[in-house]
Amino acid sequence: MRSRRTAFWSLIILFIGMVLVAGNGCNQSSTAPAKEVVIAVSHQPCVHALPTYMAMTKGWDKADGFKIDYQFYASGPPQNEALASNKWEVGAEGAVPGMLAAIRYGAYIIAISNDESETNDLWVRPNSPILKAKGVNPKYPDLYGSAETVKGKTILLTTASTGHYAVIATLKALGLSEQDVKLVHMEQSQAMAAFEAGQGDIVQLWAPFDYIGEGKGWKKMSSGKRAGVVVPGVVIASKKAFEENPEKVAKWLKLYMRGIGEMKANPGESAKLLNAYYKEHGLTLDDKALAQEFSLRPIFDTKEQLALFAKKDGAPSQVEKWMSDLADFFVQQGRITPAEKEKFMKGNFINDKILKML
Repeated sequence: MRSRRTAFWSLIILFIGMVLVAGNGCNQSSTAPAKEVVIAVSHQPCVHALPTYMAMTKGWDKADGFKIDYQFYASGPPQNEALASNKWEVGAEGAVPGMLAAIRYGAYIIAISNDESETNDLWVRPNSPILKAKGVNPKYPDLYGSAETVKGKTILLTTASTGHYAVIATLKALGLSEQDVKLVHMEQSQAMAAFEAGQGDIVQLWAPFDYIGEGKGWKKMSSGKRAGVVVPGVVIASKKAFEENPEKVAKWLKLYMRGIGEMKANPGESAKLLNAYYKEHGLTLDDKALAQEFSLRPIFDTKEQLALFAKKDGAPSQVEKWMSDLADFFVQQGRITPAEKEKFMKGNFINDKILKML
């Protein structure tokens, strides 16, 4: 009897041992799922958010082991306030907040999201006397208005933005300065509502809000392009992300540039996705406006980006020239100091390191 019990328990122990060995073998041969890398990305209700939105919608981020912590901001100033608290690592914004992010928080401009010179613009009502004068300054033949018709007017605008830059350029082209007009700061949706309610004489808008204004019958009097300046949108990396984890930034930028490539290759399908993005944020555009987002805002693939950032024979790159001109305007207007401009232009904040990693 005892020998039977001994044999029984020996079999049980042998069985358990075999299970444990088999289990350990499975653990050794299996691969644990890779941990997702979380990256905090910031965007606005603008077309330069589309590459990130596209990556999330199509699952490119998941396929690359990313989890995007998407953050939405109405414009550059609140976006930069969040940057000051290290709430996001990468994102896209206008050139003006991009410059200020570099000066104040050490952020880096790592790519160009689009050329938005024509879609940072100024609008008036169809009965505005400003429309009676056009091309007063022959250097800017498509610019409406004159020193006499614009002086003393109230302009509704989003300050410290690319739109503000277009306002300054327009005033300068007409022989005026900010001191010759009344500037009232508003976010874009507020400015639209106020202008529609009869406030202000001029409203500064950017895409997609300007398409909505055009649909209301408002008339474009000027834009950055018409006033002779280039207004780039910029892709930003925080100081911490750029300096401590450039590989992570490069991995995200690769996704972003994949979206740029898709937008260039398939604008029709991309417009449908852009429409979905805008609707999620309370904006509805017609087909014409969606098409304009692609026809009026040039975008650049990786090869083109590298050319824009390239220095030839020690001369400044194209991006550096654009940003230097922008900084000059803001120095002249007392918005930044000459020392801040020098810090920005000589601090290597316009940097193609991440692009070259691609």
